[in-house]
Amino acid sequence: MYLSTALLGKGGKPYSPATLDAKMTILKSFMKWLHETKYIQYPLHKEILSTSLSEQEIPNRDLYYHEVKQILDYYKDHPINHGLLTMLAMTGLRVQEIANASWGDVYLDSLSGHYRLRGVGKGGKKFDKLLHSSLYERILAFRARRHVSTALNTSDQGPLFPSKDGGYYHYKNLSNYIVRIIERTELPFVKERADRITPHYFRHFYAIYSRQQGADIFLIQKELGHSDRKTTERYLEKVLQREQEIGLMWKEQDF
Repeated sequence: MYLSTALLGKGGKPYSPATLDAKMTILKSFMKWLHETKYIQYPLHKEILSTSLSEQEIPNRDLYYHEVKQILDYYKDHPINHGLLTMLAMTGLRVQEIANASWGDVYLDSLSGHYRLRGVGKGGKKFDKLLHSSLYERILAFRARRHVSTALNTSDQGPLFPSKDGGYYHYKNLSNYIVRIIERTELPFVKERADRITPHYFRHFYAIYSRQQGADIFLIQKELGHSDRKTTERYLEKVLQREQEIGLMWKEQDF
């Protein structure tokens, strides 16, 4: 199979190495499942060659606090954009999880006194996310702008972030919207990026900022819902490299 040449992405261009690697991983997993369920007799997944990426081919999805703060500050007077972007940054949730979230799943935790959001994420994994007071206020501002209720109601199965027509966002439409409003800022670091900043970058930010605040890798892995620790470590690759930099052991005053 020659997916890199036989299949084309948008605009008729070949898939990037990163996209090809992701698609091959899905294909191999599907073939493996077919074999394990005895739908096919031959283990085709073992015949698919590896598409592992070189260091140069791995896309840079790192996003740092000073960059996120610039984006948030740009939209501080825009309740819709401010609320959505803050939700991405402060929860580490996937855009699909945010699009599918219901207002009735927000509750006030009697134990801690914090607002929280319950939900079901990728792979059917349940999550229970802390909503910092600043984030909660921005969610209320979003909902007020959309002219929907801001009173907690566990029986309200309407969307947490309703679209203009009051319904749920389709996650792909919401993802595209996030990309557009970030590009619209024309902030220098946005324009200098080789790739467009997508909602997924905010999961990298969540991991990086949490680590910089002292969080253990295991806790970050748990919060992001990663099954494999290696995935979390890839998010934190540069941060971990800096933590282990030999030069930090030197006594600067000796020079």
